[in-house]
Amino acid sequence: MEKDFGRFRNILIIGLGLIGGSIAVSLKNSGYKGKIYGFDLSEDRVKKALEMGAVDKAFTELKKIPWEKLDLVIIATPVKTFEKVAKQIKPYLKENVVVTDVGSVKGELVKKLQSILKPVKFIGAHPIAGTEKEGIENSVAGLFKGKKLILTIDEEDERTKRVEKFWTDLGAKVEIMDPYTHDFVFASVSHLPHAVAFALVDALIELSKETGIDLFLYPGAGFKDFTRIAASSPMVWKDIFIENKENLIHTIDRFTQSMEKLKRYIEEEEQQRLLDILSEIRDKRLSLEKEGSDV
Repeated sequence: MEKDFGRFRNILIIGLGLIGGSIAVSLKNSGYKGKIYGFDLSEDRVKKALEMGAVDKAFTELKKIPWEKLDLVIIATPVKTFEKVAKQIKPYLKENVVVTDVGSVKGELVKKLQSILKPVKFIGAHPIAGTEKEGIENSVAGLFKGKKLILTIDEEDERTKRVEKFWTDLGAKVEIMDPYTHDFVFASVSHLPHAVAFALVDALIELSKETGIDLFLYPGAGFKDFTRIAASSPMVWKDIFIENKENLIHTIDRFTQSMEKLKRYIEEEEQQRLLDILSEIRDKRLSLEKEGSDV
């Protein structure tokens, strides 16, 4: 099928960080023929975006953006800013423009944004892609190829199909999901792993203080692989943790129970139970490789 990127001809990306920048460079790399505009409060990021050729024009003031030309606006700022951004851009939006996002929290946030932006159409989106790095300078062309993209929509219409086509033309595998289901799923498979990685590094910081041994001089590849995501943006993850706190707290409680079970088996030297649970866990983890999971 021919790529038309949902027939969106003038796109504004608000937030020129890793994901916003990767959308821009991926569009350029995929043959997108329309205009890409960028907005960021950071003059340095705006300058960098222009130097890279990621966007055609970029702005630090909303009033200077050619709003009358836009047919798609993508919010790519930290999730805690979404409501503020929506309220700020609402007066400038044409009624037929589509607004979407790339945030990893949906649920009530989607409902709030739909209410703020109405009658403008808001469609929640979450690309399951990224790295631990920040900034447009770390953008990756083709970042979304082969990766899941969750759309949280109430009902399909011509505009939701256009957003779906936009992402499939960037190589993403689109899946439709209820926004509340989304938040539980990704609290479990994304937000909890980040929390665990942050906590593990924190534990080593405290153990280093306790013993006077700098444990960070000795990590092997396993520790580095496991904690890679702990190098992610503190600002981004602070917002995600708070916005999805109920689901995340539930998953942390469940993880704590699993740790307590493992601790008990080790403490009581229950070798068979320890072998059984480690074998079950290993088999489940290996199944991800067979399924080609990218979540």
